[in-house]
Amino acid sequence: MERASDNDPLSFTLENWQREIAPFGEAGYRARQLYSWFHSRRVLDYGRMTNLPGPLRQSLEQQFPLRLAKATHKARSRDGAVKYLLCAADGARFEAVFLPSRSGASLCVSTQAGCSFHCSFCATGTLGLTRNLTAGEILHQVYYLANEHNLSSYRVLLMGMGEPLANTQQVLKALKRLVHPDGQACSPRRITVSTVGLRGRISQLARELPGVALALSLHFTDDSQRQRHMPAAKPFPLGDLFDELITSEGLGKVTLEYVLLEGVNDTREDAAALATLAYSVVPRQRKAVPPSRLRSRFRGFNTYHVNLIEYNPSPGAEFQPTPYAKAESLQNYLKAAGVNATYRRSRGRDVAAACGMLTATEPESQRK
Repeated sequence: MERASDNDPLSFTLENWQREIAPFGEAGYRARQLYSWFHSRRVLDYGRMTNLPGPLRQSLEQQFPLRLAKATHKARSRDGAVKYLLCAADGARFEAVFLPSRSGASLCVSTQAGCSFHCSFCATGTLGLTRNLTAGEILHQVYYLANEHNLSSYRVLLMGMGEPLANTQQVLKALKRLVHPDGQACSPRRITVSTVGLRGRISQLARELPGVALALSLHFTDDSQRQRHMPAAKPFPLGDLFDELITSEGLGKVTLEYVLLEGVNDTREDAAALATLAYSVVPRQRKAVPPSRLRSRFRGFNTYHVNLIEYNPSPGAEFQPTPYAKAESLQNYLKAAGVNATYRRSRGRDVAAACGMLTATEPESQRK
């Protein structure tokens, strides 16, 4: 499998630009101006960088061309979500989603074209992996969506296509550009990285980007079921995974993501085990117990936030979403057990923009 070239101007650090511009005979401050155009002003066209000399702009265009992915399709949901299909010069396809809300906009971006993890409840996982995205391709999604919707402030969710921590090098490069004071100066707390959990990668994220939030794709409360539906979880059982979570100093807010599948992971035993995991304890046995008993047992413990997620069926899917009344009952159980829990309803389902539905395909009516 070929990797995308990292000779991508949007991937360059400020130090990279200082080194690249030196042979042009320009003053060192030109690198900072160029970096600011890209990462602070989100201008992705050398011709519009008006404080750079014309000859320098021409030279940059020739030697460091911006081969930006093109948005080939845009789909607007009834609930305001907007999904964009992007196509890179080599044909790799991936999607990004704009999610407006009363509390501000969120930009959901992809870190891979496709996904190799084959989670049984996720349509993206059926695609296989085309390739990792470069830091520049990840940033371009953020800047493109922010420019399209004229945003000065936003949250960034690495929850699109792919497993972010399977592309750690490029993801960390992109996020470091976003938080850079000469770039978007985005607070790490406004960035969330979603992950199945890969050994050593959570601690690396905490070490290199302290404060960044983590959304752990948990979804099942015992190893046998989790590894059956999420094959990538096999090398990292729950005991080891939660040990790494606990010891990863510097992590921002941690959320346990839990998609509700009717009759699969939505029993009272699941709720008790999920509440126990929220207290950072891996249950030795699965048993339905009154939530008050868990609240009493773990009094004084800190808990992770639990985000219950409405399942979004795709064509041919073997699962169905847990009915709302039962989902609400599970949420109330977690709250009674002392766990902060929310229930996330689908956004963008009517245009296949919701969680687990991204497949980088155009509507049939637009295919040739």
